[in-house]
Amino acid sequence: MNARIWGIIGGVALVLALLSPLVLGSAQKVERLFEAAEVLYERSDYEGAIEKYKESLKESKKLGVKTARIDRDFTTLANLKIARCYYELAENNSDVRHYQSALKHIEEVVLDAQVVTHQEELTYLWAETLYKTGDLNQAESKFSQLMERFPNSQWVPKALYTTGEINHQQQNYDTAQETFQKLMIAFPHSEFKAEAEQRIVELQHLVDNDPVPPEPPTPSPERIDERMYNSASNLKQQGNIHAAYQLYTDLITQYPESEYVTDAYVAKAEIHLEAEDYVNARLNYEEAIHNTDEQEQRTKLYKKYQLTYLAPVYADQAKQHSSRDELFVKGRLFRKEERWLEAAEIYEQLANSNLSAEDTIYSLYWIGRCYYKAALTNSNLFNKSVSTFKRLIENYSSGEYTIETYYYLTLVYVDWAETSGNTSKYQSVIDTVEKANDTEYADSDDVKNRGWLSRMQELKEIAIQKLNPSPAPEPVPDPEPIPDPDPVRDPGPLVDQGYRHLGNGELEEATEKAEEALEIDADYQRARELLSAIKETYYGRGWTFFDDEHYGKAIAAFKNALNIDSNFKEAHCHLGVIYIEQEGYTKAVEALEKAVEIDPRFKEAYFNLALAHLELGEFEYARNAATAALEIDRNYEPARMLIEFIAD
Repeated sequence: MNARIWGIIGGVALVLALLSPLVLGSAQKVERLFEAAEVLYERSDYEGAIEKYKESLKESKKLGVKTARIDRDFTTLANLKIARCYYELAENNSDVRHYQSALKHIEEVVLDAQVVTHQEELTYLWAETLYKTGDLNQAESKFSQLMERFPNSQWVPKALYTTGEINHQQQNYDTAQETFQKLMIAFPHSEFKAEAEQRIVELQHLVDNDPVPPEPPTPSPERIDERMYNSASNLKQQGNIHAAYQLYTDLITQYPESEYVTDAYVAKAEIHLEAEDYVNARLNYEEAIHNTDEQEQRTKLYKKYQLTYLAPVYADQAKQHSSRDELFVKGRLFRKEERWLEAAEIYEQLANSNLSAEDTIYSLYWIGRCYYKAALTNSNLFNKSVSTFKRLIENYSSGEYTIETYYYLTLVYVDWAETSGNTSKYQSVIDTVEKANDTEYADSDDVKNRGWLSRMQELKEIAIQKLNPSPAPEPVPDPEPIPDPDPVRDPGPLVDQGYRHLGNGELEEATEKAEEALEIDADYQRARELLSAIKETYYGRGWTFFDDEHYGKAIAAFKNALNIDSNFKEAHCHLGVIYIEQEGYTKAVEALEKAVEIDPRFKEAYFNLALAHLELGEFEYARNAATAALEIDRNYEPARMLIEFIAD
């Protein structure tokens, strides 16, 4: 055999070796995954068990895997286990959609099941799940099938009892009585005996008082829509906001004539309010108002509708997306629940669809941020965040969120370096900050842009220190003080040092140099300009922290700005907004009163002052503040709505 043939054989062998983990499976791995799933199931961790059962099922489909030693019909067994987990999840959290997932896995294998015990359990679980979803006729049929095919099954007593209940609910009283009596005769020691006896007594009373029962009505969807509404409400109380929102939406779509539709719209509106999505909250309240004819309820809903205007807003408040697209709503809700990976997947789906440039930019921005959040617990995701932010910068270099994107890209590299120990990422920090300083934002007068850049400069200095750590200085004895022969000092070099500190994001040091210069010359203009630049940088930083909901850091930044200029009205106003967010309404009043004292034409501060008074129950003060805002701008809609709300 020549060298060429040996080379081909070797190449084929190499390819097979590389592909084998992807194509060839391992029975041992299937068994390990299945056993792990069983342990999770015993611990009632049904979601974790589902994931492991699915992994074991996927592995079992690979070439060369023999699962007979686990079970002769492993595919059916795995699907049965998954269905059982979904059923238990539905029982635990009242989410009826889990019943539908259980039915899907049952129906996938029930007709081809080879093992008799699997057939028996699948039939029972099928019947029980149908009963829980309100499909009574189909449930009764499956229970009958179970009792006919598996008369010795452990589930026959439960099947008889539930069949009696179904007939009871459908007002088939004679049949229900017969079924309960059959249960007592055939299974005198059953756990259902006492309940069956009670049902027989109740049914006999019904028959005695209504010897000719009416024809059973057609099963109504009301049972299902009521269950959907209650399930959604339970999920909302448990904090599973996205699942609750989806269930409310399903209820509205599937049962538009239901009595619960109005309440479902209201619940959706409240979810939007919690997510600070005031536009969609308003739209859902409008739907609720239009869906009811009860005047008293309409009045109450209108008052709630007015509240959507009562957000603590400021003139250049942080951007909010107002798309009505259901996927944008889902993305926001996943973010609220900190389900970062699921949110990222939603935004990826949006970014790859036919959207406007504005919506595409928004989607890409949140893909990057969600992957960054997820990467803090799974470092493999840092790369996804980086690639998304780079795509956004390259394709939309002057779009909305650009400067924020540079900042978060810098932050990703810092955390990536600290998490992985890969110091080369610190160089990426430096490169990113330098690119941001080459953009139009570096010369912007917008204090927010300057705030982002200042925070990035801080991160750059950290990266430089990490790459070039300075050795600890040798202790040097203090020199003898030398008298200054010239008592008149030049403040210029101090201001130059201050500007260097400012450029490096070292605001405290920059402030010290400016104040030292002013001690030399209280009227030195360059020192005052330096302090003004520091003040605006603090304010810009406060904005970045506020945008990221780091309220404690935002408060500190705004207060530092006020230490430099106590008449900085915007900083007072923003402190008031944060205190309202934190429910510190008395502090908010103090901050906002200072803002309007400085500028009596500051309508946004007046409006926020009205909100703070309203939350304190001081309605007259609230009305006066809102009226002052409306007098400044007669078209200021939030103030007008607030006045109407107080009047009501």
